[in-house]
Amino acid sequence: MARDVTPYEFEHDSLQDPQSIIEYLQALATGFAAGRVLFVSGKQELVLKPGPLLNFSLRAKRKDGRVKVSIKISWKEGDRRGPSQAPLFI
Repeated sequence: MARDVTPYEFEHDSLQDPQSIIEYLQALATGFAAGRVLFVSGKQELVLKPGPLLNFSLRAKRKDGRVKVSIKISWKEGDRRGPSQAPLFI
């Protein structure tokens, strides 16, 4: 059962095939490139406008036959800091 979210939050959980995940990731990439990411599911809708610099966190693990990849992208509205950290290669 999904939890209640505020008008400032969006949450969606589902079981998808790999092609659907690829399409979601491509839609996210397109939205980030355009400077506007729209999330819609049922009655939930949230529009985000990414800043010029974003925090990017990637984690992958395998444990007891379960595999997990987590991607986290965040930013502070109005933040003007410069880039940091070494580049990531996938």
